[in-house]
Amino acid sequence: MNLYLESSAALRDLLGGQRCEEIRLLLYQAEVVATSRCTLAEVGRVFARLRVLEPQVAAATAAREAQFETDSELWVVQPVDDAIWSRCSRPFPVEPVRTLDAIHLASVERLSGVIEHIVVLSTDSRVRANAEALGFSVAPG
Repeated sequence: MNLYLESSAALRDLLGGQRCEEIRLLLYQAEVVATSRCTLAEVGRVFARLRVLEPQVAAATAAREAQFETDSELWVVQPVDDAIWSRCSRPFPVEPVRTLDAIHLASVERLSGVIEHIVVLSTDSRVRANAEALGFSVAPG
């Protein structure tokens, strides 16, 4: 399975949220993992805030954060370039769509041109609804 990892699923995995084991297994089993540069920035910001606001949580999840950084070096990372920004400004099937969600949707559309049968790994209901409306499968099921 080829996966597009959206930020909500990445953070559920890293912080031990609901369905984290299922998300982790899907990532482990994936042939290809792709994501947006936006995901890497969003995850980094969450951990930067945790280190200041909830240092115990940051310390407890430091190993997962380090593993994420190592794993992401092996992934296909879509830059947030002019084409992504241009796509973000056009409507999506299920509006309203927030800007960061639009970046993820535009990224998976772009990546689908080079990665076959990409499945959107997300726990965000707006991203999932739009991904399905755009013809992508979503996980977790």
